[in-house]
Amino acid sequence: MLISLVAILCGLLTVLMLFLLYKLLIRYHINLFHALRHYMDKVPPPQTLTDYKAVKVIIAFVKRTATFLPKTSFISKLDLNLRRAGLPLLGSEYIVATILAAIIFALVTLTFTLKLSWMLAIFLLTVAASAILLQRLVQRRRERLINQLGDCLTTVANALRAGFSFVQAMDLVSKEMEPPISEEFAHVMRDVSYGMILTEALDDMDKRIGIEDLHLVITAVLIQREIGGNLAQVLDSIGNTIASRIRMRREILTLTSQGRASSWIVSLLPIFIAACMLFINPTHFDEMLKSQLGMTILCAAVVLEIFGFIIIRKIVTIKFD
Repeated sequence: MLISLVAILCGLLTVLMLFLLYKLLIRYHINLFHALRHYMDKVPPPQTLTDYKAVKVIIAFVKRTATFLPKTSFISKLDLNLRRAGLPLLGSEYIVATILAAIIFALVTLTFTLKLSWMLAIFLLTVAASAILLQRLVQRRRERLINQLGDCLTTVANALRAGFSFVQAMDLVSKEMEPPISEEFAHVMRDVSYGMILTEALDDMDKRIGIEDLHLVITAVLIQREIGGNLAQVLDSIGNTIASRIRMRREILTLTSQGRASSWIVSLLPIFIAACMLFINPTHFDEMLKSQLGMTILCAAVVLEIFGFIIIRKIVTIKFD
């Protein structure tokens, strides 16, 4: 059992290392592409994972299978989260891809361990990890948008002072600024070019992103379009307010960094100690695992560890919106 567990962990670590290496190489090529696209007319786009034939077949299978899933409120909310995460997937496609990945990992685990309990555990862990990863991607993209919003307002205000219209200023942001803010404004420009009213396109961006600071900006823009006024001055005032809020966020994150680090250290320390003891003496926990009382104590310890981790995270997590 110990050998099988070590083999699974080694396999997962190998896959993780290869994935990180792939991401580093892709990031290098993408950064090089963006750096050269302003100076060359024709720059070959960077090769991505979707360029391989096997990946295209898997994507086609996922899309075809996803069409059989009914449209529910849960899938609609998942669609919104995927848009906020910047992933080009529908909610139904994400569900099919997650289940497919969970089945593959579960079958690999069954091949190594020959235990249905381990297979079921890996299946559930894969689904849970997918949900956690999606929320993490949403949060990271949200933080990047918040940090870019001040520079975006400065760019729009300067463009308005230079004689640009508001639509031209948004087009300037979509071309000159870095993702993800440029992607969102490019989305608005596409909606406007397809015939959507500007107010509806801005309202759709507000619902799609779901950031309170951006909601304030869009509200100010819509009010200005109704009653008039100096929009550049209004955007400068809002930009200063947003910059102050970002500075306050960073100060709070700095003050709570010790508590957040403690939550991970306290939670992972028992696992690390148990792994070291198993490495020194593989039969150290045999008596505990064989007795009913030992299994009860072990399950209670795991539950208390999770409960303590959640409590510490709740204490040190401060909602800004």
